[in-house]
Amino acid sequence: MSDRVLSGIVASPGIRIGKAFIYKGAKIVIPKYIIEESEVETEIARFYSAREKTKNEITAIQAQMAQNLSEDMADIFESHIMALDDPVVQQKTIDAIKKQHKNVEWAINDLSLELIASLESIEDEYIRERIIDISDIHKRLISNLQKIEYQSLADLKDEVIVFAQDLTPSDTALMNRENVLAFVTDKGGRTSHTAILARALEIPAIVGSVHGTSNIKNGDIVIVDSIHGNVIINPTNEEIAEYIKYQEDLLIMELELSKMNRLPAVTGDGTKIEILGNIELPEETQVIQDHGAEGIGLFRSEFLFMDKYLPDEDKQVAAYKAVIDNFSPLPVTIRTIDVGGDKVYALSDQYKERNPFLGCRAIRFSFANIPLFKTQLRAILRASAFGKVKLMFPMISTSDEICRAKELLDEVKETLRKDGIAFDEKIPVGIMIEVPSAALNADILAHHVDFFSIGTNDLIQYMLAVDRIGEKVAYLYNPVDLSVLRILKHVSEAAKEHNIPFSICGEIAGEPRYTMMLLGLGFRTLSMSSAYMFQVKQIVRLVTIAECEELARKLLSFERTSEADSYLHSMIKEKFPFLSLQ
Repeated sequence: MSDRVLSGIVASPGIRIGKAFIYKGAKIVIPKYIIEESEVETEIARFYSAREKTKNEITAIQAQMAQNLSEDMADIFESHIMALDDPVVQQKTIDAIKKQHKNVEWAINDLSLELIASLESIEDEYIRERIIDISDIHKRLISNLQKIEYQSLADLKDEVIVFAQDLTPSDTALMNRENVLAFVTDKGGRTSHTAILARALEIPAIVGSVHGTSNIKNGDIVIVDSIHGNVIINPTNEEIAEYIKYQEDLLIMELELSKMNRLPAVTGDGTKIEILGNIELPEETQVIQDHGAEGIGLFRSEFLFMDKYLPDEDKQVAAYKAVIDNFSPLPVTIRTIDVGGDKVYALSDQYKERNPFLGCRAIRFSFANIPLFKTQLRAILRASAFGKVKLMFPMISTSDEICRAKELLDEVKETLRKDGIAFDEKIPVGIMIEVPSAALNADILAHHVDFFSIGTNDLIQYMLAVDRIGEKVAYLYNPVDLSVLRILKHVSEAAKEHNIPFSICGEIAGEPRYTMMLLGLGFRTLSMSSAYMFQVKQIVRLVTIAECEELARKLLSFERTSEADSYLHSMIKEKFPFLSLQ
């Protein structure tokens, strides 16, 4: 990659050309001084006043989001209000003022840094990205304490491409959509609230460019290629002409692909393929629906467990029901909590492991925390009374585990019956196939469950002993590895032999270059994010199962992964030259 080209993570797709604008946000300076005893009450009053003003500002942003986008998107800011209302945070701030005689800015800053440090030590990307939410609240509080005018991207007068070290959710929510052509940040990832808002606002965005802002000057002409994750600085006339043509081609393609929303996902020889959505948060349901998903194949429930306090049963029911109501009568598959104990803030002190990826995570964590697990099971069962719900257990590695999980589920069902609470007595129960032992024993596990969902993100990592985001070994992570192809084929055949539904919900399900391969390996249900849903559907409609199966046979015949990879790439490129394949 040259000095003229930056690379990052595609958070929201699109191509834009324009002038760079470096956004630095409000200039926050933290004054630190010791106050006199006589000043304590005045300082506490300052804290409450700034807190109230901050809460009013966030409520106003919520109202704007609800009006311009949806109630779900507005709910992103509910966690900000909850943090402001948190009695523990308030008490710690007041204690620092009363007992340590710190001024309120100093007290708030120390508390924020303490919380951020605890999250930075966690490897899970989703949780670490909540840091920017804390930063958002922190900046607003300090600005209001010092009566600093909070700079907003709503005030931009010219069309620009915004570059920033990071953008808070409120920065993004308040963007002038007419003048912000795109944005690029040094930090962040696809699951941050900022990235989710960018996709909802349909603003092309690249995050995690690391040193993007240090290579850009105000007024530089830049091309943001948020299809491939590149930024070209001060492009040549030829490059500009090339990307203008690319923009035009993409617009035509998007218009054509958007028609896919109303068309069935059926192959050329009449085989129905089910395309479902993956969501991290309830706020993503509208985007998934707009792309024609036929239900939710994976609703990750982890977001509920990332606050300071564990969610009660009613809070969980409300979150699940919000998604179920939006998709009814289509199916919604809810996966029980799938993180390690070190990721659950309320319990993190109890879980310190050398290798959490091989430790007490997912179903193992649930078994170690039975009350928490039963509360979640009760909530999912209660929510099942409102629509077509499926329950899925993560990281099952043995038949003993699934039997134990089902026994606990039966106990919870009995308590609901005694309490006279409605639920779906025949709720389908399935498992994630994401460790090699489960994949190899798929024929045995099929006796105990109603469906399989293959989570290829972890399965490939465990199969190949590769951390897919590890800089030194990520190149070894390959969905076309011969061992991966064989294990996917094995699971597919075991599920068909035992006549149980099965799907694939890892990232490769939503990558168009793998669609034919997966169909050829026997998959008929694909669950994915919205990014390439239209493209996947178009590929489905342009192929036959016979040619997909021939492709799979060809790939399985190679003795080297590089040969299989090269063959697949050249074949897909030749067959679908008009698609923007990853």
